[in-house]
Amino acid sequence: MSGHYTIPTRIRLTEAQRDQLYWLLRERSIELDDFMTELVNEYLAGQPLPPAPAPVDRQATIREQLRLRRNQLRMLRAQLHDPHNPPPDWLRAMVAELEDEITRLEVELRREE
Repeated sequence: MSGHYTIPTRIRLTEAQRDQLYWLLRERSIELDDFMTELVNEYLAGQPLPPAPAPVDRQATIREQLRLRRNQLRMLRAQLHDPHNPPPDWLRAMVAELEDEITRLEVELRREE
């Protein structure tokens, strides 16, 4: 079933409806999941398709990522310059990685413009 999804769900039926469903499954020699898949497929075939998603504004996405990373970098840099608590190596590495990521995003943003 490559490309198919399983959606766990709960069906609420009266006792009479449940008995009727089990009888129908036995008569058709079909499992409940196959029967529900068939019903949903038939129903969806008669329904309109959802609208296409709006195009992603890549520049806005990059700008937002830049904003978030610059804010994070601002907070971390304050910890780098605390004279009473020297920064650990992992903090220096994290700041360097953020600076590299910001540079990469700035280059990517210039390419998009």
